[in-house]
Amino acid sequence: MRSLFTVLALILTLNVPAAETVSGVVTVKGKAPKGVLYIFAKKYNSKMPMPLAVKKIQSPEYPVKFELSQKDAMMRNFKFEGPFKITARVSPSGSATDKTGKEVSTIKPVNLGEKGLELVLE
Repeated sequence: MRSLFTVLALILTLNVPAAETVSGVVTVKGKAPKGVLYIFAKKYNSKMPMPLAVKKIQSPEYPVKFELSQKDAMMRNFKFEGPFKITARVSPSGSATDKTGKEVSTIKPVNLGEKGLELVLE
């Protein structure tokens, strides 16, 4: 019985409705930076330093399409609810805390269901 619930939970997390996601593309202007690409969502205008959700992309090939949802949550008890500030950062060292690489963030608040965001690393 327990394995049935595990399978059902997995199916539900794989089929996240578009209204519960934020999606877009990360592009590069100029030479593509080397390193790991992190795309993350933080609460808009929040003082909490930890992101709500993160995608880690090793050896990215630009343009990189992305989608963030509850399944990308840093901690399962953090609800993936907007509005958000979406950031794309390249970490030359591969560490999530390395802020020496290129970074770009949205300026306006981003809400759940938004598609077609474009983040340009310059």
